[in-house]
Amino acid sequence: MQNLPLFVLDLAASFVLAAAASCRARSTGAHFSGAAVLACLAGMAAPLARDGLLGYGAITLNQGEYLAACVCGGIAGIIIGQSSRAWMAFYWLDAVGLALGAGVGTVKGVMAGLGPTGSILVGILGGLVGGIARDLCLGDMARAVEEDMYATAAAFGGMLTLAVMLLTNLHPWQSALCGALLVFILRGIRKIKID
Repeated sequence: MQNLPLFVLDLAASFVLAAAASCRARSTGAHFSGAAVLACLAGMAAPLARDGLLGYGAITLNQGEYLAACVCGGIAGIIIGQSSRAWMAFYWLDAVGLALGAGVGTVKGVMAGLGPTGSILVGILGGLVGGIARDLCLGDMARAVEEDMYATAAAFGGMLTLAVMLLTNLHPWQSALCGALLVFILRGIRKIKID
């Protein structure tokens, strides 16, 4: 299967977004069942929103792998959320989810025939929507509008993904990883500045 690595990256994004959501929920005292539901919501939000915009409808709902990734991520996040370093774990899980969502979303936009602007916007949405759903459900200010290097990092990652995809002979999944790496680095630099 030609796009298997991209599919795996997409599942990884759902897993990590789910883990970040349940980690954050448990660290603030949420019941484990509520944290698990939130994990599924946050993990499924990105592929559902992205595929809906691309005209694929609810194809994600027909692929049980996404729900399985969200459930596993939710369980992992619940366990991590009970540790004393839950906040630090949440930050890095969220950074990885944002990064993978933005990279995969941009690639899927290009593969669906969108132009550069549309592909980057789908990538940004793919990175942000899981975190926005999580933050709103927890009653937090959405990091997408609160932090200076969140949506901007997703945009830069989407731009790099697009450039690598159009200007090199790398596979789509490799292009997605290049953009994801940039997002992760930008989030890491922000973390270093605030510490």
